[in-house]
Amino acid sequence: MIVVTGGAGFIGSAMLWRLNEEGRNDLIVVDNLGITPKWKNLTKRDTYLCVHKDKFLGDLENLGKKYPIDAIFHMGACSSTAQKNMDYLLENNVHYSISLFEYCSRNQIPFIYASSAATYGAGECGYSDQMEGIKQLRPINPYGFSKQLFDLWVMKQKQTPPFWAGLKFFNVFGPGEYHKEGMRSLVCKAVPQIQENQSLKLFESYKEGVAHGEQKRDFVYVKDVIDVMMHLFTESQKSQPQAQSGIYNVGSGQARSFADLGRAVFSAMGLESNFEWIPMPEEIKHGYQYFTQADLGLLRSRGGYKKEFTPLEEGVKDYVQNYLLGDDPYL
Repeated sequence: MIVVTGGAGFIGSAMLWRLNEEGRNDLIVVDNLGITPKWKNLTKRDTYLCVHKDKFLGDLENLGKKYPIDAIFHMGACSSTAQKNMDYLLENNVHYSISLFEYCSRNQIPFIYASSAATYGAGECGYSDQMEGIKQLRPINPYGFSKQLFDLWVMKQKQTPPFWAGLKFFNVFGPGEYHKEGMRSLVCKAVPQIQENQSLKLFESYKEGVAHGEQKRDFVYVKDVIDVMMHLFTESQKSQPQAQSGIYNVGSGQARSFADLGRAVFSAMGLESNFEWIPMPEEIKHGYQYFTQADLGLLRSRGGYKKEFTPLEEGVKDYVQNYLLGDDPYL
């Protein structure tokens, strides 16, 4: 069996898609579906069991005895950068993760979990994932801090799973993010906006030397993210893996502007670019990141991942034409 927590979410459900593509259907999905439309991410998936996240930890010992577990992909978390309840984040993003890590350590099960590029804060310490520099990072929101706390806890552990990897996802976009509402990527938000208004709204810049729309992020297509995860999973199943345990950046390795992203969407829709600059909300203006770019050195060397990432324009074109404008938006 393979366990995917957050399995109905964006990256978790994409991982289920890839595992199905590889012929695996012995999959245990862990999530909290509630009244959200996340269930739609599961309608095409071939899985064995779906368990509520609040029941899963209590059931895990018995499940593990009944169904030998090959790996746990821990993608479940409160991922809202707007969440202010630190106690809630500690319970969901730190203590829950600690319980899973300790279970995998006791039972020698590979463990791959979602960290976040939000741990880099404003980027004053750069974006290197060299582990000795992680303790110097200063996240600027509670979500990033919760992810940082778990990364730091993992690094202190002497008893670990046989293979573990924390993945610092940068700005991921692609099919399956539709339930994320305000946290959806610009690509997902842009298509209906352009269809309605023939224009795209982007935030004004408030930093000297940075023009409107030239704020930059490391945008990475979800299919590339899943390819990295599949590579690490495959390595974890080997008796002598080439990849080593560690915390890795998962981005494209190239910062691109929001205007570049917008132009890619217009191009994929067969339209000329047309932007409207709007004020940035006060609540995000002072903590806004004007630049992120993943350093992939550790992923390439220690992680052994050599494949090139999909160029921004190609990823946007596939997402827009084959999913957002296609007959079926789901993987």
